[in-house]
Parts: sequence; C-alpha cells; structure tokens
Amino acid sequence: MFAEEIKFHKQRADIFYERVKACVYSNAVRLNCMFAPSEQPVPFEKRLGLQYSKLEPGGRWGQNYSSAWFHITGTVPQEFEGLELALIFDPGGESMIFGNDGVPVCGLTGGSVFSPNYRKTAFRINGSHKAGDKLEFWIEGAANDLFGLVNPLSFFRETEHPRHAFTGLLGACDLAVFNREAWNLQLDLQVLLSLLKTLPEGDWRIRRLLGVLGRAADAWNENPANSAAARGILKEFLDLRPSGAVMTAHGVGHAHIDTGWLWPVRETIRKCARSFSSQLMLIDEYPEYIFGASAAQHYAFIKENYPGLYEKIRKAVAAGRWEIQGGMWVEADCVLSSGESIVRQFIHGKNFFRDEFGVDVSNLWLPDAFGYSASLPQIIRKAGCSCFLSTKIAWSQFNRFPYQSFLWKGIDGSSVLTHFPPENTYGSMLQPEGMIRAQNNCSEGDRVFDFLALFGVGDGGGGPYAELIERGKRMENLESVPHFKFDRADRFFELLEKHRAELPSWNGELYLELHRGTLTAQARTKRGNRKCEQALAETEFLCSMLPYAQYPAAELDRAWKTLLLNQFHDIIPGSSVAEVYRTAEAQYREILDLCATLQKRAATELFPAEEGSALLFNSLPYDVSPLIELPESWNGYSVCDESGRELPVQHENGRTVVRVRLPKLAFSVLKRGKRCRVPADTDSGELVLENSRIRYVFAPDATLIEAVEKESGRSVLSPGAHGNEFALYVDRALTYEAWDVDPYYPNQTPLRPQSVRARKVLAGPLRSALEFELKISNSTIRQTVVLEAEGTRLD
Repeated sequence: MFAEEIKFHKQRADIFYERVKACVYSNAVRLNCMFAPSEQPVPFEKRLGLQYSKLEPGGRWGQNYSSAWFHITGTVPQEFEGLELALIFDPGGESMIFGNDGVPVCGLTGGSVFSPNYRKTAFRINGSHKAGDKLEFWIEGAANDLFGLVNPLSFFRETEHPRHAFTGLLGACDLAVFNREAWNLQLDLQVLLSLLKTLPEGDWRIRRLLGVLGRAADAWNENPANSAAARGILKEFLDLRPSGAVMTAHGVGHAHIDTGWLWPVRETIRKCARSFSSQLMLIDEYPEYIFGASAAQHYAFIKENYPGLYEKIRKAVAAGRWEIQGGMWVEADCVLSSGESIVRQFIHGKNFFRDEFGVDVSNLWLPDAFGYSASLPQIIRKAGCSCFLSTKIAWSQFNRFPYQSFLWKGIDGSSVLTHFPPENTYGSMLQPEGMIRAQNNCSEGDRVFDFLALFGVGDGGGGPYAELIERGKRMENLESVPHFKFDRADRFFELLEKHRAELPSWNGELYLELHRGTLTAQARTKRGNRKCEQALAETEFLCSMLPYAQYPAAELDRAWKTLLLNQFHDIIPGSSVAEVYRTAEAQYREILDLCATLQKRAATELFPAEEGSALLFNSLPYDVSPLIELPESWNGYSVCDESGRELPVQHENGRTVVRVRLPKLAFSVLKRGKRCRVPADTDSGELVLENSRIRYVFAPDATLIEAVEKESGRSVLSPGAHGNEFALYVDRALTYEAWDVDPYYPNQTPLRPQSVRARKVLAGPLRSALEFELKISNSTIRQTVVLEAEGTRLD
C-alpha cells in the first residue's frame, strides 16, 4: 500500500462503517401510539385516569417541561418470528419505559449536546417472539432534551438563546429487527477507526490496520448476513496485544446528573430514575460492569418517588456492582458555601449512605465544581474521608494544572490523596483516542501506571449505554491502547495509596482559572443562601437549650437538606435557568419563616416575657459589639445594660439604635430606662461621613473622592484615584455567558451613572449615613453608605 493510497483506504473504511451502522436495525413496522399529556408528571399508578389520543410520527405531544404518558401496542409480524426485536421510540425528548409492576426499566433520549453521536432510542426486547404475539409498552415522556430546553446544534452559539422553547414531536414509534452481528461489527469498526486516528503519519500499523479493514469490507460485500465473516477478519487486529509498557485504565460507569441546571430540580428526579434504571439493566446484562453514583439527595429522590427501583439499587450495592461515591448530600459548590455548610454536606451525605446502604464512603466526589477551597482537605479528613476526585481543574483557561495523581494539602497540613482522571472528562466515550490521550497526559507516568476513566453520558444524566461497555471490552488488551479494566473507584484509590510516598504535593486552593462570573451571578440567590445559613445556626443555638424532647430535629433536618440541595455547584453559582432560582428563592423564604417560628417558639418556652426588657443572644464563636435596632416601644427611652449602666443610643427616623457588647455564645439583657429627649439632627447635610478617626467625602454620583485618616493626615486613596465608582460594562463572554467574565471587558468604554438623588439620611452619636439613588442604562441603583462612630470601615 503506497502512501498515496492511504487516504483512499481510510475513506473506504469510514463508508464501510456507515453502511454497517445502517443495518443494525431494519424492517421497521409502525406500532400504535396513544398519548395523554399533562403539565406536571403523573405517577404510573394514576396514568389510567388520563385521556388518551392517537399520536402519529411528527405529532406534537408536549412543550416546555410538560409531561405525557404513551401507551404503545402492536403485534409481532409473521416475518419477525424467532428474530431479535427492538422497540424504536423517539419522542423528541426524554422518556422512560416502565415495567408492568410500575418500576422504571430504562431511559431513552434523542441526543446530547456534548456527545453529538449519542442517541438512545432503541430498546431491545428480551425473549423469543412468535408471530401474532401481543406487545405493550408504557412510557413516560418529558418535553425537554437531555439538556433542558436546548437545541443541541445552537447550545454554544451566542446569537439567539435556544433555551426558551421546546416542542415534543414524535419522531418514531416502530418495531424493528435487531441484527446483533451487524451491531457487533459496528462496534469493532468504531474501536479500530478510533485507533486509526491516533496512529502517527507514516506508522507501519496504519497499513496493517487498513489492510484488515479493506478485507473485512470485501467479505461483508454489502450484505448484513456476512457480518460474522467480516468480524472474523477484524479479529486478526483486535487480538493483537499491546506492549508491556502501556498503562491501565480503570473504568467506572458514571452518569453525572446536575441536581439543577438547564432544567428544574423537579425534572432531576426523573433524570435520576431514567439514568439509574438504565444502569441496573446494564448491570444485569454485563457481569463485569460496575456503575457508581454520588449525591445522597439523588438516592433520596429515588427512595421517595420510585421505591421499587430503590430496592433494586440497594441489592446492586450489596452485590458490589453499584458503588456509592462521594460523601456529600449533593455535589456542592466549595467556594460560596460556608464551612459549616460543607460540614453539613458530609454529615447528611455520609449518614444517609451509612443508614441506607451500610456504606462508609471514603472519598469526596466533585468532578464538576468550580474550584476548591484550601480549607477543604481538613474538612475531608475530619469527615472520615481520605480521597478526592475532580476533573474540573483541567478546564482552566490558560495554565495547565501540573498533576493527575497527587497529595492535596490544606491550610492545617491535612493531606488528601487526589486524582484528576487524565482524559479530563467525567463523560468518556471509551474510545482508543481518549484512552491514549489520557495515558499521554499522565504527568506521574514515570511512577504511577494506572488512571481512572469515568465513562458515560453526563450533565443531564444518562450514563453508560451498552455500546460503551462493549467498546471497553474490546480495549481490555488491544494493540497500542492502555489496558482497560472495569473497576471501582475505591479499589483504584487503594491501588494509588501504595504510591503515596512517590506522589507530588499541591498546597492550598485548587483554583479554577475559568467561570469567574459564578462568584457574582444571581446575587439574590447568594444572599438568600447566606441568610439561611445564618438563620439556621442561630435557630439551632437557641433550640439546643430546650428539653431534648422539644428539640425540632425533624424540621431542622428538612431545612438543612433543602439549603444543601440549593448549594449544588450549578445552583448557588448562578449558572442555572431562571426556574431553578424561582424555586430556590421560594425555599429560602420557607427556611427563614421556619427559623423565625422556631426561634419565637423556643424563646417563649425559655424566656418568659418581661415588660421593658430585651434579650439578645450571640450565636457566633467570638465577641461582637454591634449596633442593635430595638422595638418601636423603646423609642424615646434611654437604654441600660444588666448592671444598670446607661448605654449610648441613637434615635433615628422613629427607631432606637444601641451599641452593646455581646459575649460569644451567650445572652445579654437590655433594660428600658427613662424617657429622654430626642436630639435634633444638626448635621450640615454635606456628602461627608466622618468621625474622630477618619473623613470621607463623596460626589453626588456616589464616587468616593476623598478619604483621609485624621491622626496621620494620610490619604487612604492613591493620588488621582477614586473609590465606590460604578461602571456598567458590556459582558459578552465567548462561550459561557452565565459563568465567565472574560479578560477583555475592561478595554471597552463603560457607562457611568447619573445622580438622581444624594443626601445624608443619618447623623448621630453612633453612626452617620448617606443615601444615593443613581440611574445607569435601564437600571436603578440605591445605595446607603454607613460610617460608625468608632470605626473606619464604610458599610
């Protein structure tokens, strides 16, 4: 084979593959399809109460997250008798087949944004079938793509947002013959053609492989009946063994399911069921296959909504075929969540897995969070975990992270065994190209000869499908490709632990050099999260003083789990669709209302009301001296502490404010004193905030133009610099508009605000304040700037 002929033979091999692929399912006949639409999901046991209508291919059955039940019936034709059969069902959205017992059997979907060649619309029907046999299927449909209301072709384009409308149109509802030999031939070709792409130009193996492919095409001779003969020829190359120098890829089945992202959390419940039922079917079919899943919340969804499916998962876990991964309640954000929240993620996650499955999870599984705090290793170790997995740091925009297997050390020196799968994805398609690339990426390949491969369709769920497992089997011992082994992550980490002394170390934060916009996007949600964190801490502190039987454990447990759910790494960062935030903010209000109710109930029980007294408590682990706003009934009175000492107060706009020292984790009592005269405001009204220590001067547009420390006379601002400047920039990211703030935005000329109103609203012995109202583009900014009498900080 001359060099000039290689391109020709490669083209023939590609065409050979496409021809074989078209023969896997054949002789399709239409099945009868009846459907019943609904706005919200309807449980299996209530499906018969719906109104059904006939649906033909091309017919519309739903839109924008609506739901539907499909009842499909038909009869096996004479010519199909004794053949392997498959249901071909493409609703144009996601769907789930149920068994007659009401337990989900398998999920189907029309495609994935990140895997353009992925389609799962065929369900192979078990058993032998005779002519005239009756067929019946119950399928629940969801009017959304694997990625929500997304047109996969325009997901990464910046023009029209594709996420506002989705129409469910029936694409196919057929019974077809499944040609297993043609299917296996297709898989052989997929693996060999992928390997062919990795071989360097001029490599002698190219000629050998193309020769085998050419002879197989000759033997196939455009006849699916010759598939076995063609496979026999390809076996010559598939049986070639790799050299002893190749590494070993430990493959773990994985379905990354975002708890909320381009779809509401409500739909995540069904995504979990579709993904998990499909994996149980594969576990039954492939004895070597092992699937793993994290996030206790997802298991809780299944337990509550699909108890039959949940019991099957429990059995698979007990049999060692299903691996429980990750110690958290959800795969949480680790930058915006508080330290206490991260601890609670472990408490609720690990307790759930121990209670429900008898498993003490030893790893933290966060493949997709947007960076990892330097405090995390200490928390991981104190939570009883020793290992950490992520792939996200490989997404860094400019600088490549140097390691795949290493020891991550935290602030206190705690060390966590860490692995970043070197294919740099949690959704490997298990092809030689990816495995060879992963092997080449391994920086520690001079001492560690193993790596993890997480395979399966992810983000919107789905997970591995049969073709992936078949490709993995073909790569167990394949020329030029790392050895592939179906395995568990915990066993891999045990293997990696043996190399601990040889591994490099990384100290401090694992910073993701990307998605910086997630630190500010959806600010209202971020504020709601923090308010709930604070309210729950205060409520627990107060309620802990109640008698044991009165402690509201169940109510606080539910509140914490709701808060932790919304700390998922696509919710609190601000990268989800609007419906996710409407739900989250409503849940924040419910948590805050609950905390207020519980605090009032506890206070009533613990502290009988006393006229003219106010009880304050500090739930923080350190002393504070805040300004406290007292009830309206205290207006015009002096205020004393428990010793009778009169405290400095400020009467402002019908409110009384007092400064009081509150010891850590303790209570203080204030007493209402005598009536006193409310002093008049004698301030000049200038846009100046000052006290004995510092002087701040503002412009009408809220710009800080002067800041002088009085004792030294030193200007806090650099020469010519200003503070508190508002500017509105065009933020149009190259790819991820809700995630990224790209570095070129400051090069553009920003809009500046116009002053609508600027005035002093407070002036007193404890604090002074200015209020600004500004107009910029279509937005209004209202800002209050406060300086306390004893401080230098502006709030």
